Amino acid sequence: MSEEKDMEVEALSAIYMDHFNSIDSDHVQITLLPNPGGDEPNFVAIILDIIFSVDYPNSIPKIDLIPHLGLEKEDILELQGKVIQEAENNIGMSMIFILCGLIKEWVDENNIDPDLEESEQSSSSEAEDDERPFEGTPVTEEAFLAWRKKFIEETKPFKKEKQLNKLTGRQLFEQDTSLNASDSRLMEEGEEASNITVASIKPKLEEVAAQVDWSLFADEEIKDVDYEEEE
Repeated sequence: MSEEKDMEVEALSAIYMDHFNSIDSDHVQITLLPNPGGDEPNFVAIILDIIFSVDYPNSIPKIDLIPHLGLEKEDILELQGKVIQEAENNIGMSMIFILCGLIKEWVDENNIDPDLEESEQSSSSEAEDDERPFEGTPVTEEAFLAWRKKFIEETKPFKKEKQLNKLTGRQLFEQDTSLNASDSRLMEEGEEASNITVASIKPKLEEVAAQVDWSLFADEEIKDVDYEEEE
């Protein structure tokens, strides 16, 4: 069986090249990347650590997964359990390449830019906040009536004070002397206007009539206007 193991190790070395590391004849490590050629970025990587058992492949080797890039041990505990289960399913045959394929599939699916993932989580959180229903105290008829009663009680003193401070028209007249003077001035002007009579304006009317060219109205009948003095 040692010869079969040696052939498998040689094949793995040829396949994984720089990502294959032989610690000793029974201990090897293979680094698994989403993009081993480096043509695209790798955000995660796992080292498969294998220590062959004496009767391998009739028993599974000691298997350990070591986080290499962008991962913590707890991130790959579930994957390690699946890898060990897959090894048990393949007892009796060369299994390391199969285990490498399972790990490679996992890193491919989880090769996510952490900055992009953080941005998506932030956007998702904002969307959840927008969709979250408004949480407030529901307004019932009883609650509204209680609030209205309280509001009226609280505003009563303000309304009474406002009404007490309001002056009547008589109080305004007595306090504001300008109103009294204004009324006196209006009364004087009214007396002057009432002294105008027809007799007082008759001389002015005759003066204006003397300046009119009455020939312009030859074809029209002009009636004399009698001015009667007011008594």
